[in-house]
Amino acid sequence: MRRLQVFLSVAFLLFTSALSFAQSEVDSLRIDVKLLDNGSAVVTEVWHIDVSDDITEWYLVKDNLFSNDMDISGLEVTDETGAQFVNEGDWDINRSRQAKTRRCGLVRKSNGYEVCWGIGSSGHHVYTVEYHLTNLVKGHEDMDGFNHMFVTRGQGSPPRQVNLRIWKPGTILTSDNAKVWAFGYKGEVNLLEGSLKAWTTEKFTKQSAMIILAGFEKGIFTPVVAENMTFEQMRETAMEGSDYTDPENSQGNSVSDRLMRFFANIFNLLVIGFFALIGIGAARSAWKTKKKKEELLGGKMKAVEWFRDVPVDGDLRKACGILQVYSGNAEKDRKNLTAAYIMRLFYKGAFEIVPQNLRKPAFKIKEYTAPDDVRTNKDSELESELFGFIKAAAGSDGILQQNELKRWAYNHSETLYEWQQKMPKQTSPYGLVAKDVREVFGLRKFLQDFTLIKDRGVVEVGLWNNYLIFASLYGIADQVIKDFKKVCPEYFTLSQTIASQSQDVTPVVLWDMVNSTTRSFNGAASSFPVSSGSGSGGMRWGGGGGMSSWGGGGGFSGGGFGGGGR
Repeated sequence: MRRLQVFLSVAFLLFTSALSFAQSEVDSLRIDVKLLDNGSAVVTEVWHIDVSDDITEWYLVKDNLFSNDMDISGLEVTDETGAQFVNEGDWDINRSRQAKTRRCGLVRKSNGYEVCWGIGSSGHHVYTVEYHLTNLVKGHEDMDGFNHMFVTRGQGSPPRQVNLRIWKPGTILTSDNAKVWAFGYKGEVNLLEGSLKAWTTEKFTKQSAMIILAGFEKGIFTPVVAENMTFEQMRETAMEGSDYTDPENSQGNSVSDRLMRFFANIFNLLVIGFFALIGIGAARSAWKTKKKKEELLGGKMKAVEWFRDVPVDGDLRKACGILQVYSGNAEKDRKNLTAAYIMRLFYKGAFEIVPQNLRKPAFKIKEYTAPDDVRTNKDSELESELFGFIKAAAGSDGILQQNELKRWAYNHSETLYEWQQKMPKQTSPYGLVAKDVREVFGLRKFLQDFTLIKDRGVVEVGLWNNYLIFASLYGIADQVIKDFKKVCPEYFTLSQTIASQSQDVTPVVLWDMVNSTTRSFNGAASSFPVSSGSGSGGMRWGGGGGMSSWGGGGGFSGGGFGGGGR
């Protein structure tokens, strides 16, 4: 009898292990939520799934909708090839894998939907699911906002990691106009780079969920639906059972507590006086910084003289640092620097543009020799590493397809983030050289005024190639290309690099490809979450972001329980 029990136990373990081995796995999930003026949202979910042989479809649970005046419409699904799935409307789950391939639809439930699509073949796939979610943001007397579960509990194959971004076109979300809390997972939530971002720092399990409570100051939205409760009441419900600590409730009323608060108030007064003096000093420092910037320029920005040569010996990284000091927009300058490197690689012959049947043109990787100073020059190092990324993304055939680019960038966001950290982080004008500053801004002004200049000189192809490279760095390449075509079209025939391309490849197509590659790389780099850089400092009761809470989050819309392959 004992032997039989042991045999059955071992057999059971082997059976469950086999089931576990055969189960589909979700490498990652990225969710992008674009908020609209009326409170609705366009939600895009990107699922990286290793599909097992035992399922025919994937489904997402979207519950708690109808009772919250919410609905889903406009479902679109594509896979890693870019193929658009047929939206059948009402979905029939009782079909073969072949019958469901490249098709999608909704199963209506009592209070929401199951969003479904056919998985096609087994193996690794990337599914992009987009839908319109009505009335996510609702009106409240004190703030507009929502408490919504974006990722459900109880999934058959929970994603290993989750990244969520919530944003509104034309609006920079900061702690001044938005509040945010998160529940149900181990990770962080914060207001970063003008949007709300949440991410996991530990494995997302079957018990995990991602619930986001967000409030926005009045005037950002004009919600269609208005709630009877205040946002504060909704927040209090969500906070029940959470790890967040209410600073008011945590204060004691003992004599010692009152004495502590008395001395704390005295200390606060001293601190206020101290920071008032610092504020005066900061204002003086800001005035001196402004004067230093003008001194480097030789006056006001509009008085800078044209510069017609290559600035700072062609060092793009150095030029980018100078631009950062004056723009204060490091994110934009990093994006432009990436574009400039890609443009420079193109003119060095590192790749060419090849047309493709029924697809957009693609980069074809060619031979590239890294500069001799790649180990000592950070500008050369950044360029060389970027070429390595493009070559790796292109794969064995050396043709960089858009889906290959996005997939590689997504899977190497940490690598791209670390590469981006090598870019300049210049904020102070002190240490800059006037000659360099005037060259950088002098060429920018020259290119901006290009159509107004009567004496542009003879077309020197090498110089004009650099003009387009630096125009990319300035973020004005599209306009400069148009200006070149208007006043000096012969450049595009004299430039062997451009002239050697297919007739279908115009300078506009070139810039479009540079731009799309830049967006993929910089988007992946900026999505990589770094806890140490978030400034979270633990739980934030006040809604300024920080660590998420495992408990709490009650009263949410959306979400539910379940989902995965079946």
